[in-house]
Amino acid sequence: MLKSLISNSRRQLFLNLIIFNVVFSWADSFSLSVLKPHFLSQGLSIEQMILGTLFSFISACLFLLVFKQISARLSWRLSFVAAFGYILLIVRVTNINQFYLASVISGLVVPLFYVAYNIAHFKLTPQHRTGFSSGIMFSIFPIVGLIAPLAAGWLAEVNYLYIWVLSGIFFAITFFLTKFQTDFSINYNLISGFQAIKATRIFLLLQGIWETLAFGIIPIFSLHFISSPLYYGTYMAYLSLMSVIANLVLGHLSDKLQKRLVFLYPVTILMALATFAFPLVTTNLVFWLILTGIIQFLCPLFWNFSTSYFIDIHPNVLLTMPIRELVLNVGRVLGFIVLAINFKLQTAPTYIFYFLGAVMLLYPAILFYNTRYVAKS
Repeated sequence: MLKSLISNSRRQLFLNLIIFNVVFSWADSFSLSVLKPHFLSQGLSIEQMILGTLFSFISACLFLLVFKQISARLSWRLSFVAAFGYILLIVRVTNINQFYLASVISGLVVPLFYVAYNIAHFKLTPQHRTGFSSGIMFSIFPIVGLIAPLAAGWLAEVNYLYIWVLSGIFFAITFFLTKFQTDFSINYNLISGFQAIKATRIFLLLQGIWETLAFGIIPIFSLHFISSPLYYGTYMAYLSLMSVIANLVLGHLSDKLQKRLVFLYPVTILMALATFAFPLVTTNLVFWLILTGIIQFLCPLFWNFSTSYFIDIHPNVLLTMPIRELVLNVGRVLGFIVLAINFKLQTAPTYIFYFLGAVMLLYPAILFYNTRYVAKS
């Protein structure tokens, strides 16, 4: 009976956490999904948007380096304040420094929300269900993304005022839901944390560098083809559609087999090959839609399996999750620096795709080396 009560209590806490994530994902997706066309209409260039994204990742790194102790509830609440502050600053962009300041503030949202959320999520996950639980986590945003960008695109086509007002309401609701979450303290040490994730540091860095494609190039370069808020929101919904079912199914399957590597090898190789193909599609809308759809299908699978693999090796999430987020953001900073340099060398950047493809190919290569040769020695 006691075991059943504990199990039921854990299920309820997990359900509360999932609802919390769904509401946050809705607010986040709705508010962000049509911002790129807005920035374009405000006179910002693609290069400036890329620099803004770079500043947001630098901001995330600095936060994680400086603030190493915080409660989960406070962290979540500050993330919603930062998200709404970002919205207020970009309603009307009057100068580029205002945009860059807004980008710095937006960079705080991810570490403030997801470090605490990931810890809470995997603390409530039984060890034998890590893959399926990870699949649930990485499916929430795509599922929400089937509707939120369409709604935002349609409303923005009428008037962006609806986006700003409703975004504020959605983030206020998420702020209220924080009171129903279990509070805990996040307190980590950089040196011991880096030592604890020694086995996966290189993979996190490579992942962060490659995510330049997913978080920067695809959403920003798509403005070459799609600049209408309605069509851009529809495109974002299309990308979400690519990943919803496969993520849950394969996450469950990986738990049954208990071999994340079986999935990581083919997924990362396919992602590398798809990345190498991008220079061929940058001037053709149909091929761009197909290739970005393939990437968006593979991304959640990769995030699911790589996160499950990380949890399998490093179950002490209180210590390792903040460092994981820091290393990922360092990788993203490096990737965006290379992208910015590529813009200086080429009017229409293509070198970046070969660089990111090579980075992703290193992932399975190092993984194979570590599991076969390092393990033996």
